[in-house]
Amino acid sequence: MEETFDLRTRHGAQRVRFVDDLFLANQRLMRTTLKAFVDARLDVRWDATGRINVLAGASDELLDLMMAAGCREVALGIESGSDRVLRYVDKKITVAQIVHAVTRLCRVGIDVKGYFILGLPTETHEEHQATLTLIRRLWDVTNGLPGRFRCSAFEYRPYPGTPDWQRLLDAGYLPDAMLDYSDQMDDVLFSPDRDEFNFSTGLQFGEVAVGGVRRNLAMIMAEQRLR
Repeated sequence: MEETFDLRTRHGAQRVRFVDDLFLANQRLMRTTLKAFVDARLDVRWDATGRINVLAGASDELLDLMMAAGCREVALGIESGSDRVLRYVDKKITVAQIVHAVTRLCRVGIDVKGYFILGLPTETHEEHQATLTLIRRLWDVTNGLPGRFRCSAFEYRPYPGTPDWQRLLDAGYLPDAMLDYSDQMDDVLFSPDRDEFNFSTGLQFGEVAVGGVRRNLAMIMAEQRLR
């Protein structure tokens, strides 16, 4: 609270981003924090990352409190439009919960930024398409609501220390290859504001070839830019 107040009064900040996985992860803590923001009348709009399972089950009163506290956007790690893939990556959420959480947030006037990953390990052609379908479905179900849904999609990259990393090692992928980002994407296909994300191992981890992943990635982000 003190840091936010300092940003507002000394530097004139009007918007703040909380990059904290736990900021909107516990309803009891959320209620305490949000009420403090309301009581302080900070006149600051903010956005934060959230948990789909928490927000899907939150009360209407809690969502209204988020709005009253200044929340303007919530970023959600959705990743896939396939329930099987979501179980595989241990997201502990379902597609139904995703649609419910996004719709509820947009209905009260909170924007949602959904993060998606194309080319996840074991992803089939049908599951790959299911992710693209879910993105378009979320655009459709939130169209005309006070809040806006937007997507941000990425090509899959494995990271050391994650369960996927060990599974891929066991499957025969080499560590050096999974950390070699010299295979650059075609800059023509991607927005300049995503330069820090336009790098890849060039390895295929699911059924869809790398070229197909990139074409669909460029296509869905082009659709987003037109909205």
